[in-house]
Amino acid sequence: MRASETGLNLIKGYEGLRLHAHYAPSEQWSVGYGHTASARHGMQVSEQQADQFLRMDSEPIERLIEEVVMAPLNQNEFDALVSLIFNIGEDNFRRSTVLKKLNEGDRLGAAQAFEMWNKSRIGDELVVLDGLVRRRAAEKSLFLMPVNSDIVVPTSDASPAPECEVGYLSDEELKAVPLIDLEEARESAGEVISEEEQAGRMRALFAASQAITGDPSKMIISKEEERADFGVTVGAVLAGMLGFAMAALGAVILFGMEWPGLAAAVGLTEDRLIHIFDDLPLWMAGVGAAITYFVFYIVVKRGVRHDLKRQRARELARLKVVK
Repeated sequence: MRASETGLNLIKGYEGLRLHAHYAPSEQWSVGYGHTASARHGMQVSEQQADQFLRMDSEPIERLIEEVVMAPLNQNEFDALVSLIFNIGEDNFRRSTVLKKLNEGDRLGAAQAFEMWNKSRIGDELVVLDGLVRRRAAEKSLFLMPVNSDIVVPTSDASPAPECEVGYLSDEELKAVPLIDLEEARESAGEVISEEEQAGRMRALFAASQAITGDPSKMIISKEEERADFGVTVGAVLAGMLGFAMAALGAVILFGMEWPGLAAAVGLTEDRLIHIFDDLPLWMAGVGAAITYFVFYIVVKRGVRHDLKRQRARELARLKVVK
C-alpha cells in the first residue's frame, strides 16, 4: 500500500513548502516539504521537485508500516500513519503506543494515542505546541474516517458522559464534600467583602436557618421524592380498604351468629353463612398478607424519607457559621 494524495496533502499542509533550504531547529538543513536527506545550504527547488522529494521520503515510511504493523489497514488509516511517522520519526513510532494499540487490535486506543505526540522540547522544557495539537487532531480524524461512508454510525443517540470533563464529580463525591469549609470561613472572617456579596451570604444563611428550624422531618422535599412517595399514599389507601373489607366480613359473620332470624330475613341464610365459613381461612390469609405488605412498604418508605431529610438538615446546618 502507498500513501494517497489525501495523506500527502495532509503532510504538505502541516510541513509547509520551502523552496529555499532552511536550517531547522533540529540542527539540519531542510527544503521542500521537510526533506532533509539531500538538503544543503543554498539549495533551491521547484514545487515539482518538492513533490518528488516528498514521495521519495514517504517510501521508507510505507515500508516501515508494512513491516511493523500487523493489523490490516484501510487507506485512511495508512495515510494518517504516514503523516504521523513523517513528523515523529521511525524510531519513535516503533516504540509508540499507537503501534502497540494497533497490533493489539485496539483501533480506538491507537487513535487516542495520536494525541500523545503533541509536545516538543524548547530548550530544556517540554512544551505542548498548538501546531502539533492541530496536526494530531487532523491525523486522528483521518485515521477514524471510514473509507466507505455508508458505515458511518450516527452518534445522535450517544451523548458524551459528564465524566469526560476532568473536574467532574459524581453525586456520591458531591455529597461527601462539605457545603462550606468552616476553617477557611473562620480564617477569612476578617476580610472585607462587598455589600452585594454580604447581602447574598445573608440570604443564604437565612434560607438555611429557615430550612433547619424545628423538626427536620418537616423539611420540604423535592418533586421527584414527592412523586416517589405517592406509592406510600396508594399503599395506605389500599391497606385501609382491605382492613375495612376484613372488618365488614367479621361483622357479617357476627350478625349471622347473634341474630340468625334477622339475618335470614335479609338474605343471610344458614347455607350462605356456611359457605362464608368454609372460605374464611382463605379470606383471612389473603387480606392479612396484603395488609402486611402495604404496612411494611409504608414503614420502610417513611423511614428512608425521614433519614434523607435528616441528612439534608445536617448538610444545611454547616452553612450556619458561628463567628
